Amino acid sequence: MLGIFSLIILLTTTFSMVSVSSTQQVPQENFRRLNYTTSDPLYITNDSDLAGNASDGDGSASTPYVIEGLSIITGDSNAIYITGTTVNFTIRDCYLVGSNKGIWIEMAPSNSVEISNNIVSGNNIGIRVDYADYTNITDNICQNSGEGIYLQVSDYAYLENNTCFGGDYGISTWTSSHCTFVDNILYSNSYNGLYVAENSNYNNITYNKCYSNGREGIYLSNSMLSSVTHNECYLNNYNGIYVLSGSLNSFENNYLHNNNRDGIKITSSDSNIVANNTLYDNDWYGINNNYATSTSILDNNATKDGFGIFAGSQGVYDGLSVGGNTVNGKPLGYINGLGEATLAANVYGQLILVFCDGTIVKDETIADTSIALIMVGCENVTVDNCNFDNNNFGSIRLDNSMETTIQNTKCSYNEEYGGVYSLGATNTSIYNVTANHNQFGIFLMGATVFNVSHCTVMSNSWYNTRFQGAVAGNIRYNTISSSLDEGILLYDCDYTNISHNLFENNFGYAIYSDSGSMFNWIHHNAFINNNQGDTQAYDESLLNMWEDPWNMEGNYWDDWVSGNYTLDGIGNANDSYPLGDIPPGVIISEFNQFSLLIFLLPLAFTSVVIIRKRKR
Repeated sequence: MLGIFSLIILLTTTFSMVSVSSTQQVPQENFRRLNYTTSDPLYITNDSDLAGNASDGDGSASTPYVIEGLSIITGDSNAIYITGTTVNFTIRDCYLVGSNKGIWIEMAPSNSVEISNNIVSGNNIGIRVDYADYTNITDNICQNSGEGIYLQVSDYAYLENNTCFGGDYGISTWTSSHCTFVDNILYSNSYNGLYVAENSNYNNITYNKCYSNGREGIYLSNSMLSSVTHNECYLNNYNGIYVLSGSLNSFENNYLHNNNRDGIKITSSDSNIVANNTLYDNDWYGINNNYATSTSILDNNATKDGFGIFAGSQGVYDGLSVGGNTVNGKPLGYINGLGEATLAANVYGQLILVFCDGTIVKDETIADTSIALIMVGCENVTVDNCNFDNNNFGSIRLDNSMETTIQNTKCSYNEEYGGVYSLGATNTSIYNVTANHNQFGIFLMGATVFNVSHCTVMSNSWYNTRFQGAVAGNIRYNTISSSLDEGILLYDCDYTNISHNLFENNFGYAIYSDSGSMFNWIHHNAFINNNQGDTQAYDESLLNMWEDPWNMEGNYWDDWVSGNYTLDGIGNANDSYPLGDIPPGVIISEFNQFSLLIFLLPLAFTSVVIIRKRKR
């Protein structure tokens, strides 16, 4: 009985140990059969060669030639190469290791090839099929190969239950249409799990699992009319599903979670359907429509992430179909063309306003989404008394909007980019905004005529504020402190007045001005303990002014001793009139380290006196 039981265990184990020649030791976990036959590489160029290497069959459709059970380990060639055949054949149950291709099929008749249950490892390409339609590729393991499975100009291929990992690409296609990819597991590849490229159209991609890949889980490039459904893509370093220049595809009922960028990203594409997908905790957006036209985004459910819908002109936005989506159990507030109205508070899980005019966003609290509020092409919008803390990507994004006022609002503790991000905005006013503990606090790019005042911008990990390509601004009466980088970064920023701000305890320079930032006026600020005790500001330009020459007053520098205060940078800029005291109007932190020490010393002294009196 014991012997019979042991035999049953041996026969039912998926991966069993087997004796092979001493030069072909194969890891135990790789085996699917009880024994292999050691073989040299097969180079087959006609039907006779195929028949001579087959262990069974006659080449007919019902009884194909069978190549099976071979162990081929080669260092410099293809393990099995077959071309020039006119009959049917099957390659199964082989273990193939080679520096070029494990299995390479070229120019076989339609519906004549089946490749199943093989293990291919350490190849440039594990399984490659060129110019062979209706090929069946099932139940294979492709590990540590440059490309696990590669199809080129091979239509109607059927790939099911293959596992491809540890290579550059799991499965990739080139100009191969009407293919089916079902129940494949593609993980830990350095680029993409499934890559469908260059006019690979009409494909059916369903029930695959793509995870922990170095870039995309599933990537469609220049491909159209494909159905991508019921796939699970997660923990990919870029996006779960990425579509570039792909049209008329449908993406439905997929589960996309915990990807390091977006769940689904569609770029430069047209007329795609994105519907009924479940999105969870992707780092950037659950769904990112990145300048794709005529997209239908319907009935998707996002939790702990959200939607990025960017399309350019108003006409393109009008061509989108967006409805029935939720964020954290609340409706997505996608609002196009609203006029003078105040939005109801705390109804929406995320707000996206496009080409709205005179709209008021007041008393909203939005958290745990991608970006709480996105405004595109809006005018005269006021954001007041909102709390947009704790979002994945950021609090507020402005794109090409005018006359925007953001006031009395919290924009902190966002995991990725930051508090307020503006691209190409005009006449923006940011007043009494708190933007702490983000990657950046306030970032205005391409802004014209802007005001940032009475804001608290602290402890952001990249820089507290950045003004890039910005012109004609006022930055006044702000507290800008404790950044892990610069307090203010000026990059091609001109004609901006920076005055009456407190710069304190920034790890880098309090202000860093590049050579393209000119005609800025920096005066009546307080600089305290920035740049780790070294020079507190940097200026590469020769055309900025670091004092008020009319009143002969500059800035307060806590490390100034005498004479001019000279800044770092090739411009050797100077504050010619350093101040001995903090200028009026600068708001000093109520309890910084120094003031706390001043407060505690008298208290400690008083306590010692009281204790001594009691002892007496």
